[in-house]
Amino acid sequence: MFVRSLRYGCKDALKVTIIKPVQSLIMWQTISRLFLLVLRLRARWPLPVAAFPFMSLIPSVTFTRLRAGYGAAVFLLFATSAFAQEQETPPARSVSPDGKWEFRAGAAGEQGDFVIAKAGSVETSLVLSEEEYADGLAEALGRAPGYANIVWAPDSKRFAFNLQPGKAYQTVQFYQLDGDTWRKLDSLESNDATFAPLDRSMARQKKTLKKKLKPPPEDQGWPIMTSWQVFKWIDPSTALLYAHAQKNFEIKNQTESVRASFFFTLKFDAAGKWEIVRTREVPPKGVDGLNAEERKEINRIENEDRELRSK
Repeated sequence: MFVRSLRYGCKDALKVTIIKPVQSLIMWQTISRLFLLVLRLRARWPLPVAAFPFMSLIPSVTFTRLRAGYGAAVFLLFATSAFAQEQETPPARSVSPDGKWEFRAGAAGEQGDFVIAKAGSVETSLVLSEEEYADGLAEALGRAPGYANIVWAPDSKRFAFNLQPGKAYQTVQFYQLDGDTWRKLDSLESNDATFAPLDRSMARQKKTLKKKLKPPPEDQGWPIMTSWQVFKWIDPSTALLYAHAQKNFEIKNQTESVRASFFFTLKFDAAGKWEIVRTREVPPKGVDGLNAEERKEINRIENEDRELRSK
């Protein structure tokens, strides 16, 4: 938010200090030309001064000075307009490994959107707008994303778009490059295999909690977060997906939580179709059952969580 405010603040300052004064000067040049036309008509066909009573109030030197600055004003207008256009293009938030593509916030008029563009180009190749988020989930909830980032595949032919369309919901959307066109692939929400393990684990823990603390039957828990995020690609066709869910229950003035975390390994074919080739639940303690990539990733996630809680 600070970067966006700074960007639009710079643009507003540019308008006030340079562009608007130049536009005002151009307007006065147009008015002066009309007066000059009237002067020429008077010289050719003399008319009573009463016909143009206001002309005697304006010194002729005014027109001379304005005319002399007209060319410079036009040049300055074009120069500042080009500079303003450049300022309206936000900086890249992420660049593909091959350096050919950029991920950045939308320019003026696209606030709330994110775009993919060729590096150094002002033209947009793909708009990741609210309608694209989780197949319309954000639009249905009436919320803009809380944050967004992308993770590029090593060969720059695919990327994972991580987003938060709802307050307690994070998801990921995949895109693949076909020629010069980015194509949206099947969403996580289209495959029950990404939900079923998480749901079963949460239901099992909730059942244990009910036996132990006996919460009211109508208490379904308060969802704190349900999240699917890609933090890394193992290779150009393999993504490591991390899923996490948590619900809180208020029982006898105490808060009890049930939570579950999983790693899914997704494999993509040449057409962009993906399938889950490995599923592992993250144990409450330790890293038993996780492979080297999963262990490395869960250690990083837990370290980041500890840092955030310590702030």
